[in-house]
Amino acid sequence: MNKHRTRMAASILLMTAIILVIIQNNQLKSNAASSPKEGLMEVKKSDYEGLKKESEQWKLKYEQLKKEKSKEQQVVKVMHLHIQDGMTSKDVSKQMEEAGVIDDADSLNEFLASQNWQQAIQIGKYEVNSEMSIKEIAEIITGS
Repeated sequence: MNKHRTRMAASILLMTAIILVIIQNNQLKSNAASSPKEGLMEVKKSDYEGLKKESEQWKLKYEQLKKEKSKEQQVVKVMHLHIQDGMTSKDVSKQMEEAGVIDDADSLNEFLASQNWQQAIQIGKYEVNSEMSIKEIAEIITGS
């Protein structure tokens, strides 16, 4: 009977060890599935919402500061335009484009043509600046 009891005890120990290995393996798998992946962190939903709102506020502040800085960096270019006899609208608008008062000489020419003002350009001296619209410049140099 001694051999029989020893075999029984050994069988029980073997079964217990197998059961413990299975349980431990299942726990490791469940922990791996529920824990965040490497490089990630779990956050409560309320904390996440707070961080999201804070991020949006910072984005708005950034955009406002960016706009303010671009306004500060804008330079108003002033030109003393001298229109002489024989100058065409193309000559005048090209001169203003080269001075940086307008971005595109063609846009001023096209506006003058659309209003039939190309022939209405007046000889004289004018002060124009880069903050003026094409229409304002056209009205000044044509006297309209």
